Amino acid sequence: ISSAQKELNSTKNTLDEAYEKIQDGYKELESARKELATQEANTENEFSKAEKEIDNAKDEIKEAKETYEEEKKKFDEEIEKAEKEIEDAKEDIANIKEAEWYVLSREDDSGYSSFVDSIDSMNNIAKLFPTLFYVVAILISSTSMTRMVEEERVEIGTLKALGYSNFKIINKYILYSLLSTLLGGIIGMFIGFVLIPSIVWENYNIIYYLPKFYTEFRYVYGILGIIIAIICISGATIQSAYKELKNAPSVLMRPKAPKMGKKVILEKIPFIWKRLNFSSKTTTRNLFRYKKRALMTIIGISGCTALILAGFGLRDSITDIAELQYGKVFNYDLAVSLKNADLDLINSLKEDNEIEYLASVEGTSGTIEANGIKKDSSIIVIENNDDFKKIANLTDIVNKQPIEISDNGVLISDKLASILEVEKGNSITITDSENNKVEYKVDGVVENYIGHYVYMSKSLYESTGKEYSTNSLFIKTNNLDEEKSLNSDNNSNNNMNVINEDGNEDSNISIEERLLDDNSVSSVTVVENTLDHVNDLLKSLDLVVMILIVASALLAFVVLYNLANVNISERVREIATLKVLGFYDKEVDNYINRESIVLTCIGIVIGLVLGYFLTGFVISTCETEGMRFGRNIMWLSYVYAASITGVFSIIVNYVTHFVLKKVDMVESLKSIE
Repeated sequence: ISSAQKELNSTKNTLDEAYEKIQDGYKELESARKELATQEANTENEFSKAEKEIDNAKDEIKEAKETYEEEKKKFDEEIEKAEKEIEDAKEDIANIKEAEWYVLSREDDSGYSSFVDSIDSMNNIAKLFPTLFYVVAILISSTSMTRMVEEERVEIGTLKALGYSNFKIINKYILYSLLSTLLGGIIGMFIGFVLIPSIVWENYNIIYYLPKFYTEFRYVYGILGIIIAIICISGATIQSAYKELKNAPSVLMRPKAPKMGKKVILEKIPFIWKRLNFSSKTTTRNLFRYKKRALMTIIGISGCTALILAGFGLRDSITDIAELQYGKVFNYDLAVSLKNADLDLINSLKEDNEIEYLASVEGTSGTIEANGIKKDSSIIVIENNDDFKKIANLTDIVNKQPIEISDNGVLISDKLASILEVEKGNSITITDSENNKVEYKVDGVVENYIGHYVYMSKSLYESTGKEYSTNSLFIKTNNLDEEKSLNSDNNSNNNMNVINEDGNEDSNISIEERLLDDNSVSSVTVVENTLDHVNDLLKSLDLVVMILIVASALLAFVVLYNLANVNISERVREIATLKVLGFYDKEVDNYINRESIVLTCIGIVIGLVLGYFLTGFVISTCETEGMRFGRNIMWLSYVYAASITGVFSIIVNYVTHFVLKKVDMVESLKSIE
């Protein structure tokens, strides 16, 4: 029983455990059912959502397919268009001519070439004016040393009487002339090699961007100038000293006998001589009495006056160049360069109210050759002669009459004709940029001041097998408001007029800017700016001219003052005698200065005549190859030149008044014996 009981209990326990497992199974089954229901619900939702996404994706695929078809169609069209453009480009490339190389040197740069032209003008001036100054200075210095020896003849006689040799006596004056020449030469070298070049360089630096200026002593020129001065001045000194030393000491220790009075030419003309008062007769006799001094005064004054007038004349000739070129020869306000001939643009310009008249030309460049000489030049082919005459006054250089463009030959500018040594009736050969050579007859030489030009008609140009194409326009405007150069490339629209933000034409835009807004226009140049540029270049010579004028004026003062002292020293006993006879200081001044005034007036008149020819010579010397200076001297320049010399003469006469007052009548009249 106990074992059965144990088995029964064991079985019961087993049943209980099985029951519990069954209950747990039920719970797990219930939980699985709930989870299954939840998953079924979620799956159903996801399935519904997936179905919606599939539907949406189908719609997107459909839209994308439609878009693809549209874009593919556009793409195919663009590809077709691009392929056509590529084919056209290949065709254009195939039609491109073989490239040409243009090798330009620094001389082709306008800034460099203009600077070189200015330096050439300066160089030409430097060759002429210093020589003239040098000659006058040596002449005056030699006269001064000669006068110094003559004044000290008594001292020379005393030294000779004391036993001094001629060599030792001469050495005194040679040493004096050597020291003064060396000192003056050193000071002159400093001024000439340092001061003046620095001033001129700074003047050029205003116009050009130049490097730092370093002064350089040209010892060869300086020493050569000093040696020549020593030879001339010391030579005159030695000659004068030997002339005095030929005399005996007793003769030298006596004052030099005054020159004998002689009848003058006017005394043989009673009609004039009787009408002169005593002072005038005395002055006339003294002028012929001291011929050497009178000649030296006239030469010195006329030389200085000529130099002053040449300075003013050079300035007048330089300052007129720009106005003559762009006022007398050319008469336009704008020069327009075209990329290609645009008839619509040209016609619209002709109808523009702001434009007074217009001339269309083909402008090119080439090498002109004649007599073995070559020169680059601008070539202007004229389409319509009547239009061109409105913007250019072509004047024959010989008869100063207007000259017409014909089909028989070309017209060339006068400076170019001078360089090539040709005249009307001769032939020239023109080589264009493609190295084609054509020979033309010179039908006339026309007036021109800046640059070189060759003018020919359209018919003559085309008769050589070339095709005319307008690439330049010359425009005269009714009212040019702005003065600025607009030389720049343009890539804007084709519309001639500029439209503002409101869509209306902007009337405040200048005609230059409106021209540049057309893509057929390459550049627009305003003549006013060209005038300013040329004037700036010419101003570089103004300072040099002023230096020449000032130096000439100072030289005139030195000449007058030196000759006045020579005059007084020669006639000191005569002046003292006048004072003893009761002449007042003013009367003595008039007696001496009247001769100086007469000689100065004669020298001024001769100097003005010489200055006219000297100016022409200076201008022809200073001209550069690219410019022709004017040949006119303003009447005011004659007045200025004469007035400057006259003013210095008055100043010298005023100074000599005090020198005359110091003349001691007692000491001067003492007898040497």
